[in-house]
Amino acid sequence: MYATIEADIKNGRVVGRETQALPSTAHVLITWLKQPVEKKPDWSTIQPLLGKLKLRCDSVKWQRKIRSEWD
Repeated sequence: MYATIEADIKNGRVVGRETQALPSTAHVLITWLKQPVEKKPDWSTIQPLLGKLKLRCDSVKWQRKIRSEWD
């Protein structure tokens, strides 16, 4: 039988989140999941683009006009 569990490593020991469901002894395979890297935005790239996508018209009116052409 195979089971997948979620666990954390604390002080070099694997600690299961559902410890009552774990057997006292077992042979296991462990897959390391990379820790998410917190990426911060590069504002030097973003700032020149701010304001470029301003709406020049009422989008609701524009959509209604386009859809009326389909009839």
